Amino acid sequence: MNQQFEFMNDVLHVLAQPVTALRAALELGLRDHANRPAVHKTFEDCLGLVDRLTQELAIYREIASLQPEPALELCDGEALLKNSLEEMAPVAEACGVALHLKLARTGIECNGAMLQRAIFLLLDELIACSPSGGISIELTRNANEARFELRPGIVPSRRQPLYRKLIELAGGRSVCFEADRTSCCFRNGELQQVRNEAAAN
Repeated sequence: MNQQFEFMNDVLHVLAQPVTALRAALELGLRDHANRPAVHKTFEDCLGLVDRLTQELAIYREIASLQPEPALELCDGEALLKNSLEEMAPVAEACGVALHLKLARTGIECNGAMLQRAIFLLLDELIACSPSGGISIELTRNANEARFELRPGIVPSRRQPLYRKLIELAGGRSVCFEADRTSCCFRNGELQQVRNEAAAN
């Protein structure tokens, strides 16, 4: 991690401490003045703002802590996505959200850890919205690239810069957030090469 990233991480860490202290003070005030409706409403509003600030600090801290240029390698795209989805399947099932998979067998040039982190966060947000038709995850390929699509789309929010950064650092190109989908493309490669290397290891 270079000096700029270390500095940003330190600043965000320092900012997070007074926010935590402020939240604790507001919680105490809310408890002590619960019988006064106007004061109670003010404290509730303040708590909501502090929670929002805390979430935003967490997002920017994670962005600042990301490696500037993580290494990319040829991965089995189908296996990588299945592993990512297995982690979230119990959460989706508990929320009554169906996961619909359509995954082509293809090698993709990516950083596996970054891509799995991005998928985890995207699915976590989508599952929380409980889309009635479930969530569709597709990986298709043509001669030059593999295309990843996640439906439905992500509601515009302050978390989108984090999602975009993770996908781009994972090797994703042409990242697009639309009302009905999130999509990106990866360079593809020969899957046989990936499997041969895995067998050798």
